[in-house]
Amino acid sequence: MRVEKGAVPVLLWCLATTASIGVASLALRPVLRTAVPQDSIPVAAGDERGDRKVATQTLPPPSAAPSTPDMVVIEDPSSAFTPPPTSPGATRTTQAPPTQKTTAPPRTVDGWTVTTGSDGVDVYLKSFRSEGGDAVVRIRAEVVSLVTATPREGYSVSQAQNEPARLVVQFVSDSGGAAYLVDCMWWQGGPHGSVTKVGN
Repeated sequence: MRVEKGAVPVLLWCLATTASIGVASLALRPVLRTAVPQDSIPVAAGDERGDRKVATQTLPPPSAAPSTPDMVVIEDPSSAFTPPPTSPGATRTTQAPPTQKTTAPPRTVDGWTVTTGSDGVDVYLKSFRSEGGDAVVRIRAEVVSLVTATPREGYSVSQAQNEPARLVVQFVSDSGGAAYLVDCMWWQGGPHGSVTKVGN
């Protein structure tokens, strides 16, 4: 094949141009990959003008990449941030651990054992013994109540309470003999109690 002398420079220029385009394409391929995310979808210019409505967001190009002003991408819901899973054994606690209330030790006031309840109210407790029977009385928040009443043999027990602040427990002999009264009340800011014998 015979080639004229004037065509040789043109042929060499074509070969050099083709080679330079190939080298430039290979060199720009990594840059172009970083400029266009793989999960983005290019939208035509007609779509951007309003032929169809899409939620779009323009990504700023990297500093090393050439600017692409016509590039518009649709948000990918799968790319939304999700918090990392926590291990089953790991637990988060935002509340402080509960503190146990310490109750004051019991104390004695005029023979009454005094304890403080969880609500901060004092509770008075006292046992009364008599020949007719035994009674345990409690006073809380100025209210007198009977805990237990145990009559002795030959006696019966009954109680009378006309107001919350006073209680009378009666041990009465079955034979009509003496009776024993346990009289307890809340009076002048404190507990009071006494045992009285009535009759022979």
